[in-house]
Amino acid sequence: MNNPADELAQKIKDYDEAFDFYMDYGKLPDNLPHGDLLGGFIGQTIQDNPQLESQNPLWTELLKEELMKFIEAMLRLFQPIEEYHRKEQAFIAVFVGGGIAQKRNMWGQAVKVIESQYKSEELNLEGYKDQLNESESEEQTETILNAMGKEWQKASNEKEVERKKRLIEENQLRWEHHIKEHGLSDYKERRKIEHFFYSYPELKDLLRIIGREEPKREDDMDDTVRRYLPILPSPPKPAVEAEEIANGDDLQHLLPSETAILSERHTEGLFYYKYATKQLQLFANRPKNESQFKTEQTQKKKPRLEKGPIIVAIDTSGSMHGKPMRIAHAILLQLLRMARKQKRKVFLMSFSVRAKFLDLSLPRNWMQLNSFLENHFTGGTDGEEMLRLAIEMLQSKSFAMADVLIISDFYFPLPIESTQTKMRMEHDKGTRFYGLKIDSTDRLYDHILDKTWNIK
Repeated sequence: MNNPADELAQKIKDYDEAFDFYMDYGKLPDNLPHGDLLGGFIGQTIQDNPQLESQNPLWTELLKEELMKFIEAMLRLFQPIEEYHRKEQAFIAVFVGGGIAQKRNMWGQAVKVIESQYKSEELNLEGYKDQLNESESEEQTETILNAMGKEWQKASNEKEVERKKRLIEENQLRWEHHIKEHGLSDYKERRKIEHFFYSYPELKDLLRIIGREEPKREDDMDDTVRRYLPILPSPPKPAVEAEEIANGDDLQHLLPSETAILSERHTEGLFYYKYATKQLQLFANRPKNESQFKTEQTQKKKPRLEKGPIIVAIDTSGSMHGKPMRIAHAILLQLLRMARKQKRKVFLMSFSVRAKFLDLSLPRNWMQLNSFLENHFTGGTDGEEMLRLAIEMLQSKSFAMADVLIISDFYFPLPIESTQTKMRMEHDKGTRFYGLKIDSTDRLYDHILDKTWNIK
């Protein structure tokens, strides 16, 4: 039997994805069964809020979060109903599948269940009793009991749906009231965090790097490796001829400086503009001695291609309390918002004298985020345990080659040499280690991290 917690997590994940699918395509995905009550509730909620398309995306995010909280609550309320239904359906299956002797043995229990759970308009037990009293053979009796069993199965399914509908209706008004009461204040708080985040150029740079976006096209999946092989020499050109510059769109004769523009993400758009307007700088003639070489091209796979997972470690030690922690939380929430939008897995750690974690690759755990961030420790900082746990996660399948971001004032010792060795090994696999320093001038970690940012 599957773990109930795992089943619940999977259902929440399915509904989380169903919300996004409905926003994109105006319908529920095929993986949800036809007539799914909570899927229908998602669709109806989106239809009742047509302004979501034109409003700030924050409204959509807030509605989705609150909707997922409601769905999780409903799923938990559904559990005893579903458990009873499974047991009842199993009983009915044995009743219908058994012979006449089995049916007679189970008859008393069947009558007891039906009388306690069903109204006559839902399942006419008395009608079947009358037919049984008039039965003239064992074959006829069994036929009547089989017919009752089939109708019982149908009534049981309808009863389950009815009970779930009633639960949704009973809780819907309370949920809608909560949205109206808290929605605006939550929106304003998130806008405040967003404005704070984007007021720092350093943070925008962090978001750009850790939120790397690589194309998935097959032709972009490779690095080109060029090997130059000598061929028969051609007559040399005068130097002035090789150095003459012209404008155009001939990619065969690009200046190296133009190629450099294409290689940088923030200038890539400029390259395409210059290409479209034929303003690229070119050699008017082939560079000197170009004909002395031919190019052999091979392909090799890049190690980092897609938007990968993120491991975030936030320092909750005593030195971070007050304004540094408020800044760290604002940064963290914006980063997590980006990660959720990109559907990137996130492993969140808080650390001081010990480390604790929250795996945000599971949608249901996002609902625990606020309570997780409210908890904090006092005292010193054990960076060693934090890095040990981060490396342990990097060695797992789910978080291999993740970006690791440490948010801290970095007032703790460097890791031991064996830990640094493991960090280098993970770095060679494709992992990048970043540090966001809050109100700190300490540079101890600068040489073992790929990049650091400093926020006052």
